[in-house]
Amino acid sequence: MVLPSSFNVGPLAEQVSSEPMSLVLTVASIIEPFLSSKHRDHMFQVKPELISGAQIDVMVEGNAKATNSETLHWLPAELITLLDIPASSVALQTLIGASSGSMEHGWEVGWSLASYNDGQQPYFDATQKEAPRTSVRSQREMLREQSIDSSLMGKLATRIAILKLSSRTFEDLPNLNMSPAKKRGDLLLAMGAPFGILSPAHFCNSISVGYVSNCYPSSSSHVSLLMADIRCLPGMEGSPVFGEQSEIVGMLTRPLRQRVSGAEVQLVIPWEAIVMACDGFQLPNTVNLKDSLKHAHEYLCSFEVPPNPVEKAMSSICLVTIGDGVWASGVLLNNHGLILTNAHLLEPWRFKKTGANENHEVVSNIFFTHSNETGDWPPTKQEAKPGSFQSNFNKTIHQRIRVRVDYLDRWIWCDASILYVSKGPLDIAVLQLNVVPDKLQPIIMDFTCPSPGSKVYVIGHGLFGPRCDMSPSACVGVVAKVVKVRRSIGETGQGDLPVMIETTAAVHPGGSGGAILNSNGHMISLVTSNARHGGGTIIPYLNFSIPCAALEPLFHFSKDMKDLSILEDLDRPNEHLSSVWALMPPLSPKPDPPLPDKETKGSRFAKFIAQRQQMLKQTSPSDKMDRDSSKFLPSKL
Repeated sequence: MVLPSSFNVGPLAEQVSSEPMSLVLTVASIIEPFLSSKHRDHMFQVKPELISGAQIDVMVEGNAKATNSETLHWLPAELITLLDIPASSVALQTLIGASSGSMEHGWEVGWSLASYNDGQQPYFDATQKEAPRTSVRSQREMLREQSIDSSLMGKLATRIAILKLSSRTFEDLPNLNMSPAKKRGDLLLAMGAPFGILSPAHFCNSISVGYVSNCYPSSSSHVSLLMADIRCLPGMEGSPVFGEQSEIVGMLTRPLRQRVSGAEVQLVIPWEAIVMACDGFQLPNTVNLKDSLKHAHEYLCSFEVPPNPVEKAMSSICLVTIGDGVWASGVLLNNHGLILTNAHLLEPWRFKKTGANENHEVVSNIFFTHSNETGDWPPTKQEAKPGSFQSNFNKTIHQRIRVRVDYLDRWIWCDASILYVSKGPLDIAVLQLNVVPDKLQPIIMDFTCPSPGSKVYVIGHGLFGPRCDMSPSACVGVVAKVVKVRRSIGETGQGDLPVMIETTAAVHPGGSGGAILNSNGHMISLVTSNARHGGGTIIPYLNFSIPCAALEPLFHFSKDMKDLSILEDLDRPNEHLSSVWALMPPLSPKPDPPLPDKETKGSRFAKFIAQRQQMLKQTSPSDKMDRDSSKFLPSKL
């Protein structure tokens, strides 16, 4: 990012050099591989120098003095210094360290689409390629190395580089305002160059739009790290990130990536943290850089931004833990401590495999995958045995249930008991807090059917468990599909009943039991699962939820909590509802058999396949080699 003159760097630039110049900020990771060995050994004690033959060039697009061309052109640049961002580094180190006890759910920094050969990511490649399992001893050694390297990893991922362009200065750049503290759900815009210099004419200054997913640390007014729900590609690190009013929010860096699943969380270094890191740093023969950016920090501190509707609803989302390591999300229904979550969190053996076409060999078979997450020592879903929990909700389960709720401006942990587990087709359960704090903030329901294409926010504790001390995260998408069934005889309401909502917002493990909100911050459905291919690959942007309209009896019960029989309607068998949640075609009367002289679409396709196979049998071996792709035609179809 080229800093405009509105950043008060004009007098500072004159002290750096008598020639016109501009300052550029970027990530240090693009510079570090070309540093001389002297600088690597004494990182901040000497002026940074590059290895012999290395040169830094900056590509700009128009707006440069002495040229009216809008074409791309290169300018030589000089490295002034590398600068650590302590606040962001410590925050990232804390997040990585919170998962250091688990190889399966540990985190690393880097793009899943990029390969790393510089030794900075020693574990990820081995897990991606289905390498043979290492011994227990070697895994422990790797975990120790990971805990030691988390500090270095945090610094490398958040370090920035300051460059200067000495050949020409930039004029007519827009005056950039500083962004006050961002809230979850706020709009973000990143502008960068994916794929580097692969084809600048195609990719330079590409725009990507997303939203603030979370802020860290959650309990501090000074945010050290932003997590963004935004689609970015390798090469975009160093991109400036702006808010809805074109105010500068921060700088994009490499994403945080879960080692086994490959799930990425895009990271943004807040501008406030960058400004604070400049305290005490001086350019050669200049005044303190902090002084030149002091107005920015004062601007940031002078604003108190009211929470948006989505941010307000966050207080109604709970973190639910079972035993030592399993966690998911929950929704606070009322002031009496009633928590709505998923049944598969309590009775996982009932949901081992709920996919469609279980008895058919289909190449792209899709199954439900429930989004509860596991921590350091949990049993896997395959290892869970009936009897580990009590299926009768009137009895106490063997493992302790705890719920973290928002209490005023802090969190409080409460023990909880099972009040209800649905035996019907819907994946729902209700917990009751044993001790109910005052001033809880229950969710506001919206029972209307959302329109396809309307914006939604998925709120839950995906990916980050209890040890991370994270608030719920927000991911944004749209309603992709609303599946409805006919109402039963005697059932109240007009028209068909919505029983499943599909959205494009990302749902990650740990998000089960979270809420899907509309733009008003009202809950429209309960998150239950996302999808996975038959090969096991999770599809986070295809997920399923239960509309509030289908849970209306539950919300009626939550008003006074006196008549538990209200929930019996949810336990009744419903073939239409079951077929929807099994991803099966809707039930209909058995069709009449086709007439002998009339072919149906299915019979025509079967005849085509049979003819193709017969043709392959009659061809010579050489012909079979030439038509090898024909053998894969049925599976591709």
